[in-house]
Amino acid sequence: MSRHTVSRYATRAIDLVARVARGVWYRHVYLSWIRFGRHVTFAGPIRCAGVTGTIEVGDRTFLGPNISLAVAEGGHLRLGRDVSINQGTLLSARQSVAIGHGTRIGENCSIRDSDHQIDAERPILESGFLVGPVTIGNNVWIGRHVTVLPGVTIGDSAVIGAHSLVNRDIPAHAVAFGTPARVQRVLA
Repeated sequence: MSRHTVSRYATRAIDLVARVARGVWYRHVYLSWIRFGRHVTFAGPIRCAGVTGTIEVGDRTFLGPNISLAVAEGGHLRLGRDVSINQGTLLSARQSVAIGHGTRIGENCSIRDSDHQIDAERPILESGFLVGPVTIGNNVWIGRHVTVLPGVTIGDSAVIGAHSLVNRDIPAHAVAFGTPARVQRVLA
């Protein structure tokens, strides 16, 4: 057996032990209040500072490294089955963010159901928030560095191109991209 083969097996073994340890830590200690489905993969650190709402994570979901989950009191974040959230993504719910089954989300995305309200008479910190639920359908593909703003619904089997800003609804089976994202074609 070559040195590289031994090294490869050692790396796989260490990765497996780390994955199991992360699973135990997140499910039973740090995030024990979250409803996790079966066979959820924890690929690295997850940030959940100040979460007071509810989070549900479906079966066989992949949670990439360095993702952030922020849910305000009374807010609800739901991830369906077979969802993949890649590294560096932020999911934030003051009211509701729902992501359907089989959806894939690229790295460094931002999906939020609230934004600061702008009022010329008040400082931003005192202006409050504009809130609108975000619903992402089943089997959606969201490319890397996409921002989804409050009140948006993305239909089933839609594709959102990388670096897009989604500020309006995207219908099912649509391919949309740009800033702001516009439907470029509809998949048959």
